[in-house]
Amino acid sequence: MPTVKYKFLKFLLFLSICLISACGRTIIDDTIPSFMTPALTSTDILPNNRVKVNWYFDAYQEPLLTGFRIERSENNGKFQVLAVDISPNQRSIELAEPFRGGKVSFRLLSKTLKDTVASAVVSYFAPAVPNNIFCLAISATLLQGIDKPNVYLSWKLEANSVNYVGNYIVQRSVNNAPFQTISTTNNPYFLDANTEVGLNYNYIVRLATNNCASNEIPISVINKSVGLCPQNFKLNFLSGKDKKSILLNWDAQLADFATFYVFRKTSESGVFEKLTPAGIRATVFEDRTELKIRTTYFYKINTQIDSQPPTNCETPLLEFKNY
Repeated sequence: MPTVKYKFLKFLLFLSICLISACGRTIIDDTIPSFMTPALTSTDILPNNRVKVNWYFDAYQEPLLTGFRIERSENNGKFQVLAVDISPNQRSIELAEPFRGGKVSFRLLSKTLKDTVASAVVSYFAPAVPNNIFCLAISATLLQGIDKPNVYLSWKLEANSVNYVGNYIVQRSVNNAPFQTISTTNNPYFLDANTEVGLNYNYIVRLATNNCASNEIPISVINKSVGLCPQNFKLNFLSGKDKKSILLNWDAQLADFATFYVFRKTSESGVFEKLTPAGIRATVFEDRTELKIRTTYFYKINTQIDSQPPTNCETPLLEFKNY
C-alpha cells in the first residue's frame, strides 16, 4: 500500500512540473490553413483551334485566395507559363492553340496568402497539322528612315489562329546569333529602326499565349531602299472660276505605321498651323482654305513614324506668294 501511495505522489509531482512549464510557453496557432489544390475539370476544344480550360475551387477557401496561374507543356516537356495574375473569381480561360501533333498538358496553380498549390495535370492529344502551316505569315520590307534604312515587318494570322486576341512577340537574330525579343505589340506590324547597314537580320513573330511561331524571314540591310520620309516636295496653285487652292504632293512610301501631317504659316517667323490634325496616309493634299491676297505662305510635311522609340522626319519649307 505505501508503494502505491508513493507512486501516486510521484505522479502528482510530475503533473505539477508539467503544468508549471506550460505556463511559461507561448503557443502559436497557425490561423491560415493549408489549401487544397484547384481542380481542373475539363478542356473544351472550341472552333477556330482554340481551347477552353475550366477549373473548380472550394468556396470555403476563397477568402484567402489571391489568384491563379496557368501553365502548358507539350509532349511531357517543361511547363511554360501562359497567363499570370488570373482573377481569383475566374473559373475558365480561352487560349489560342497551335494544335501541333502530340500531347498537350495544362496545370493550374492557385496563389494564396500562405503558399502556391498546383493542380493535377490534365492532358489531351492534339491532331497534327502540315508543317508548312504557321500561326502567322510574316513579310519584311526595307524602308528608308531618317538617316538609314529600317526594317518594316507585317504579318497576318493563318486559319489555325484566325481568332487570336493578344500580343505578338517580335524576335530578331543578327548575323545568325540566337534570337532575342525586341518588341511586344498588339499591332500586326512593327518597324525595327534599330538596324545597321551591312548586317543580316532574321525575324520571327510569336503569339504571346503559346509557342506557335511564324515563318522565319531573312533580310539584309542595304543603303538603297524605299523612301519612308517625304521627298520631292512640291506645290501647284490651282485657280479656277469657283476655287483657288494649293495642291501639295510628295514622294514617300505608304505604310500602316507612318502618318503625314501638313503644316502652314504666313511668315518665316510665324507659328505653324496644322492643316491635318488627324494626319493622312496619302502623298497628296489640297489646301482649300481661303488664301489672302498679298500674303506669303510656307508649307512643310511632317511624318510621324510609329517605331520603337517613335520618330519623325519632315521636308524643307516650300514658299508660295499670293500676289
